Amino acid sequence: MPNADDHRRSDDRTTIDLRADSDTRDRLVQAAADVFREKGYPGSRVQEIARRAGFTSGALYAHFDSRAELLAEAIAVENSRMFELVSDALGRSIVDGSGAIASSIADFVKAETAPTDQLMLDGFAICTREPEAQVRIGESLNHLLDQLEEKIGRMAVEPGSLMDDDPGGMAYLMVSFMCGVAALRAAGLSDRAPHDAENVLAMFLHGLGALDDPAAATTAAEGGPG
Repeated sequence: MPNADDHRRSDDRTTIDLRADSDTRDRLVQAAADVFREKGYPGSRVQEIARRAGFTSGALYAHFDSRAELLAEAIAVENSRMFELVSDALGRSIVDGSGAIASSIADFVKAETAPTDQLMLDGFAICTREPEAQVRIGESLNHLLDQLEEKIGRMAVEPGSLMDDDPGGMAYLMVSFMCGVAALRAAGLSDRAPHDAENVLAMFLHGLGALDDPAAATTAAEGGPG
Protein backbone atom coordinates (compact mmCIF):
# COMPACT_ATOMS: atom_id res chain seq x y z
CA MET A 1 0.00 0.00 0.00
CA PRO A 2 1.34 3.44 -0.86
CA ASN A 3 2.25 5.57 2.12
CA ALA A 4 0.22 8.72 2.70
CA ASP A 5 3.44 10.64 2.13
CA ASP A 6 4.01 9.08 -1.28
CA HIS A 7 2.07 11.73 -3.18
CA ARG A 8 1.42 15.42 -2.81
CA ARG A 9 -1.45 16.19 -0.44
CA SER A 10 -3.81 19.04 -1.19
CA ASP A 11 -3.68 20.51 2.32
CA ASP A 12 0.09 21.01 1.93
CA ARG A 13 -0.32 23.26 -1.07
CA THR A 14 -1.41 26.18 1.08
CA THR A 15 1.87 26.08 3.04
CA ILE A 16 4.33 26.08 0.15
CA ASP A 17 7.53 27.87 1.08
CA LEU A 18 8.35 30.34 -1.67
CA ARG A 19 12.13 29.94 -1.25
CA ALA A 20 12.16 27.68 -4.30
CA ASP A 21 15.90 27.87 -5.02
CA SER A 22 18.68 25.35 -5.54
CA ASP A 23 19.89 25.68 -1.94
CA THR A 24 16.45 24.63 -0.65
CA ARG A 25 16.41 21.64 -2.99
CA ASP A 26 19.94 20.61 -2.00
CA ARG A 27 19.08 20.78 1.70
CA LEU A 28 15.94 18.72 1.19
CA VAL A 29 17.85 16.07 -0.76
CA GLN A 30 20.55 15.83 1.90
CA ALA A 31 17.96 15.57 4.66
CA ALA A 32 16.12 12.88 2.69
CA ALA A 33 19.33 10.90 2.21
CA ASP A 34 20.01 11.05 5.95
CA VAL A 35 16.48 9.97 6.91
CA PHE A 36 16.32 7.21 4.29
CA ARG A 37 19.65 5.80 5.52
CA GLU A 38 18.53 5.90 9.15
CA LYS A 39 14.97 4.58 8.77
CA GLY A 40 14.75 3.07 5.32
CA TYR A 41 12.30 4.21 2.69
CA PRO A 42 9.19 2.61 4.27
CA GLY A 43 9.92 4.16 7.67
CA SER A 44 10.61 7.67 6.44
CA ARG A 45 8.08 10.50 6.52
CA VAL A 46 7.92 13.65 4.43
CA GLN A 47 7.29 15.78 7.52
CA GLU A 48 10.49 14.58 9.18
CA ILE A 49 12.56 15.14 6.05
CA ALA A 50 11.22 18.67 5.68
CA ARG A 51 11.70 19.44 9.39
CA ARG A 52 15.29 18.20 9.34
CA ALA A 53 16.03 20.43 6.34
CA GLY A 54 14.44 23.38 8.15
CA PHE A 55 11.41 23.76 5.90
CA THR A 56 7.71 22.94 5.74
CA SER A 57 6.22 19.93 4.00
CA GLY A 58 4.86 22.41 1.47
CA ALA A 59 8.39 23.50 0.61
CA LEU A 60 9.29 19.89 -0.06
CA TYR A 61 6.31 19.41 -2.34
CA ALA A 62 7.23 22.60 -4.19
CA HIS A 63 10.32 20.74 -5.39
CA PHE A 64 9.27 17.06 -5.45
CA ASP A 65 5.98 15.45 -6.40
CA SER A 66 6.47 12.32 -4.28
CA ARG A 67 8.76 10.43 -1.94
CA ALA A 68 9.77 8.23 -4.89
CA GLU A 69 11.07 11.28 -6.77
CA LEU A 70 12.90 12.47 -3.66
CA LEU A 71 14.47 9.04 -3.13
CA ALA A 72 15.65 8.93 -6.74
CA GLU A 73 17.22 12.37 -6.36
CA ALA A 74 18.92 11.37 -3.11
CA ILE A 75 20.28 8.22 -4.75
CA ALA A 76 21.49 10.23 -7.73
CA VAL A 77 23.34 12.69 -5.48
CA GLU A 78 24.84 10.00 -3.27
CA ASN A 79 25.81 7.91 -6.30
CA SER A 80 27.58 10.91 -7.75
CA ARG A 81 29.66 11.19 -4.58
CA MET A 82 30.32 7.47 -4.40
CA PHE A 83 31.49 7.26 -8.00
CA GLU A 84 33.41 10.55 -7.93
CA LEU A 85 36.83 8.94 -7.65
CA VAL A 86 36.09 6.46 -10.42
CA SER A 87 34.65 9.18 -12.62
CA ASP A 88 37.67 11.40 -12.05
CA ALA A 89 40.00 8.53 -12.89
CA LEU A 90 38.11 7.88 -16.11
CA GLY A 91 38.47 11.53 -16.98
CA ARG A 92 42.23 11.41 -16.35
CA SER A 93 42.72 8.08 -18.09
CA ILE A 94 43.53 9.77 -21.38
CA VAL A 95 46.75 10.77 -19.59
CA ASP A 96 47.18 8.26 -16.77
CA GLY A 97 46.01 5.09 -18.48
CA SER A 98 43.82 2.32 -17.10
CA GLY A 99 45.81 1.94 -13.87
CA ALA A 100 44.07 4.99 -12.39
CA ILE A 101 40.68 3.40 -13.03
CA ALA A 102 41.67 0.08 -11.48
CA SER A 103 43.06 1.88 -8.42
CA SER A 104 39.87 3.92 -7.89
CA ILE A 105 37.52 0.95 -8.29
CA ALA A 106 39.74 -1.08 -5.95
CA ASP A 107 39.43 1.67 -3.32
CA PHE A 108 35.65 1.30 -3.55
CA VAL A 109 35.83 -2.50 -3.32
CA LYS A 110 38.05 -2.34 -0.23
CA ALA A 111 35.89 0.19 1.59
CA GLU A 112 34.03 -1.16 4.61
CA THR A 113 30.87 0.66 3.63
CA ALA A 114 29.71 3.55 1.47
CA PRO A 115 27.11 6.18 2.46
CA THR A 116 24.88 5.27 -0.44
CA ASP A 117 24.81 1.48 0.03
CA GLN A 118 21.52 1.39 1.94
CA LEU A 119 19.94 4.01 -0.29
CA MET A 120 20.87 2.07 -3.39
CA LEU A 121 19.63 -1.27 -2.08
CA ASP A 122 16.39 0.23 -0.74
CA GLY A 123 15.90 1.90 -4.09
CA PHE A 124 16.29 -1.33 -6.03
CA ALA A 125 13.81 -3.09 -3.73
CA ILE A 126 11.28 -0.29 -4.17
CA CYS A 127 11.69 -0.41 -7.95
CA THR A 128 10.18 -3.91 -7.93
CA ARG A 129 7.01 -2.61 -6.28
CA GLU A 130 6.52 1.00 -7.36
CA PRO A 131 6.56 1.90 -11.07
CA GLU A 132 7.16 5.58 -10.30
CA ALA A 133 10.25 4.76 -8.27
CA GLN A 134 11.50 2.53 -11.06
CA VAL A 135 11.21 5.38 -13.54
CA ARG A 136 12.84 7.96 -11.27
CA ILE A 137 15.69 5.78 -10.07
CA GLY A 138 16.18 4.41 -13.56
CA GLU A 139 16.59 7.95 -14.83
CA SER A 140 19.27 8.77 -12.25
CA LEU A 141 21.25 5.59 -12.94
CA ASN A 142 20.87 6.10 -16.68
CA HIS A 143 22.45 9.53 -16.29
CA LEU A 144 25.39 7.94 -14.47
CA LEU A 145 25.75 5.37 -17.27
CA ASP A 146 25.78 8.17 -19.85
CA GLN A 147 28.55 9.99 -17.96
CA LEU A 148 30.68 6.86 -17.71
CA GLU A 149 30.09 5.96 -21.35
CA GLU A 150 31.26 9.40 -22.43
CA LYS A 151 34.43 9.15 -20.36
CA ILE A 152 35.18 5.59 -21.44
CA GLY A 153 34.88 6.85 -25.00
CA ARG A 154 37.86 9.15 -24.33
CA MET A 155 40.06 6.44 -22.81
CA ALA A 156 43.17 4.97 -24.36
CA VAL A 157 41.94 1.63 -25.68
CA GLU A 158 42.97 -1.03 -28.18
CA PRO A 159 41.27 -0.32 -31.54
CA GLY A 160 38.57 -2.91 -32.21
CA SER A 161 38.45 -4.04 -28.57
CA LEU A 162 35.26 -4.34 -26.54
CA MET A 163 35.96 -1.01 -24.82
CA ASP A 164 36.44 0.59 -28.22
CA ASP A 165 33.37 -0.96 -29.86
CA ASP A 166 30.89 -0.77 -26.97
CA PRO A 167 31.73 1.90 -24.36
CA GLY A 168 28.11 1.94 -23.21
CA GLY A 169 28.21 -1.78 -22.49
CA MET A 170 31.44 -1.33 -20.55
CA ALA A 171 29.82 1.44 -18.48
CA TYR A 172 26.95 -0.94 -17.75
CA LEU A 173 29.40 -3.59 -16.53
CA MET A 174 31.20 -1.11 -14.26
CA VAL A 175 28.00 0.13 -12.61
CA SER A 176 26.66 -3.43 -12.30
CA PHE A 177 29.90 -4.50 -10.65
CA MET A 178 29.77 -1.68 -8.11
CA CYS A 179 26.10 -2.31 -7.32
CA GLY A 180 26.98 -5.94 -6.73
CA VAL A 181 29.82 -4.94 -4.43
CA ALA A 182 27.39 -2.80 -2.40
CA ALA A 183 24.98 -5.75 -2.09
CA LEU A 184 27.71 -8.18 -0.95
CA ARG A 185 29.03 -5.58 1.48
CA ALA A 186 25.54 -5.17 2.97
CA ALA A 187 25.43 -8.95 3.43
CA GLY A 188 28.65 -8.81 5.46
CA LEU A 189 30.82 -10.45 2.81
CA SER A 190 33.49 -7.77 2.39
CA ASP A 191 36.14 -10.25 3.49
CA ARG A 192 35.54 -12.31 0.33
CA ALA A 193 36.89 -9.54 -1.92
CA PRO A 194 40.18 -10.25 -3.75
CA HIS A 195 43.26 -9.48 -1.66
CA ASP A 196 44.88 -7.67 -4.58
CA ALA A 197 41.81 -6.06 -6.08
CA GLU A 198 43.77 -3.42 -7.96
CA ASN A 199 45.80 -5.91 -10.01
CA VAL A 200 42.75 -8.12 -10.59
CA LEU A 201 40.78 -5.14 -11.91
CA ALA A 202 43.70 -3.93 -14.02
CA MET A 203 43.94 -7.35 -15.68
CA PHE A 204 40.18 -7.31 -16.26
CA LEU A 205 40.33 -3.87 -17.89
CA HIS A 206 43.29 -4.89 -20.03
CA GLY A 207 41.33 -7.91 -21.21
CA LEU A 208 38.55 -5.60 -22.35
CA GLY A 209 41.01 -3.45 -24.29
CA ALA A 210 42.12 -0.68 -21.90
CA LEU A 211 45.69 0.55 -22.38
CA ASP A 212 48.09 1.96 -19.80
CA ASP A 213 49.99 4.03 -22.35
CA PRO A 214 47.80 6.50 -24.28
CA ALA A 215 50.49 6.70 -26.97
CA ALA A 216 49.99 3.00 -27.65
CA ALA A 217 46.44 3.64 -28.73
CA THR A 218 47.61 6.16 -31.33
CA THR A 219 50.31 3.80 -32.54
CA ALA A 220 47.86 0.92 -32.83
CA ALA A 221 45.31 3.03 -34.64
CA GLU A 222 47.95 4.09 -37.15
CA GLY A 223 48.97 0.50 -37.85
CA GLY A 224 51.92 0.15 -35.52
CA PRO A 225 55.39 1.63 -35.61
CA GLY A 226 56.78 2.44 -39.00
